[in-house]
Order: sequence, then structure tokens, then C-alpha cells
Amino acid sequence: MDQIFVDALAAAGGSSASRERQGERKARQLCRQVQRAVNLALADGGAGVDDLFVESVTAGQGGPLLLHVIVPADRAVSEVLAALQRDAPRLRCDVARAIMRKRAPELAFVPVPGGGGHDE
Repeated sequence: MDQIFVDALAAAGGSSASRERQGERKARQLCRQVQRAVNLALADGGAGVDDLFVESVTAGQGGPLLLHVIVPADRAVSEVLAALQRDAPRLRCDVARAIMRKRAPELAFVPVPGGGGHDE
């Protein structure tokens, strides 16, 4: 085999792993940016969402970003999810303004009981 060809194959294999690591780093960076943007938007959102906090954001495989939202102990999970769904378009707009991406990501909310959030 031609040595230049062999070297090129070896280099291509290494860059694939490098691209994968870079993709993972970019996904983590996006998740942190979205978490920051949504927490700021929630704090300024007024009654219904101003006491909520996004604990973490995880990226799915091509699907929406999953926002893990702390549910206060004195709030019902269903009430919190309804408030988040009502404010989802505004939150997505705030995320779009805060991040430097071609498209704003879809957002999905995952309730995390914080001190005993209950459901009615």
C-alpha cells in the first residue's frame, strides 16, 4: 500500500474522534447557555414561573433539549408544567436571543420535585 494513503487513513480516523469530542463539548456549551438564559427569563417572568429554577439541561439525540426544572414544595407538578407550557414560546424566544445558533432549540420540561412538589 502507498504510505501516503495509509497516513491519510490514520489521520482521518483520529479526526473523527476529535470531531466527536468537539460535538460533545458544543452540546454541553449549548446546554449551559440555555440553562442560563431560561433561568434569567424565569426570574423576569412574573407570577407563575418566577419561583422556578432550571437545575440542568440535557441534549437528546436530535430531539428537544430537556430542561430539568425544580418544582417548589408548595406547588403542584401539574400547575408548574402548565405554567411552563404557557410560557414556552417566550422562553424559546429568550433562548434564541441569548445563544448564537442558526436555530433556536426546542424545549421540553422535566419536573424535579424540590422539597416535595406534589401533584393534584
